[in-house]
Amino acid sequence: MRSVLFTFAVCSFLFASSATVQAQPRAMYNPSAAGNLGGGKYRPYSARTYSRHAINHGQILQHYSKSAESIPQATAQEHATEIRRNLDAFSKEVDKMPKDFENDPEAKKLIAEIRQHNTEASKHCGMLETECAKHMAAGGTVAKCCEDMLTHLRAADAAHDKLMKHLGIPLPGQGTTKPNAEKK
Repeated sequence: MRSVLFTFAVCSFLFASSATVQAQPRAMYNPSAAGNLGGGKYRPYSARTYSRHAINHGQILQHYSKSAESIPQATAQEHATEIRRNLDAFSKEVDKMPKDFENDPEAKKLIAEIRQHNTEASKHCGMLETECAKHMAAGGTVAKCCEDMLTHLRAADAAHDKLMKHLGIPLPGQGTTKPNAEKK
């Protein structure tokens, strides 16, 4: 019996050791750590908010464009401006990613994916801004710009959520607590 237990213990130890050795380097990020909430540091929750707001404004503008032949200039420009502002803010947050994330292959891949989708969304946003500058923006043209832009905004947002999960950053509403909170 002892030899069976001993063999089991040795096998368990060897299995656990080999799994640890083969693991890829993985960056971890604590968004609440001292200094990480400043404007010069990557703020994952702010980035997520900017991304979601760009998507929301795109969805509203797309809805308006599908509901009417044309959209008044003021309404179209208001939403196009907010899409651009939030897209640019999201891109700036992603650009603040710590350099040590480049040593983590999965994080590096997701960051590149986010940047690629943001670049594509920005191109479509530029076309949208041009159309929205007209006295009455054509509903069909705006709808197509929004559709293409939203595809990339949603893909960047999904990649960012995957990145947050990979880095061990809980999504809002998933049991976030203050690191030094007292446990009762």
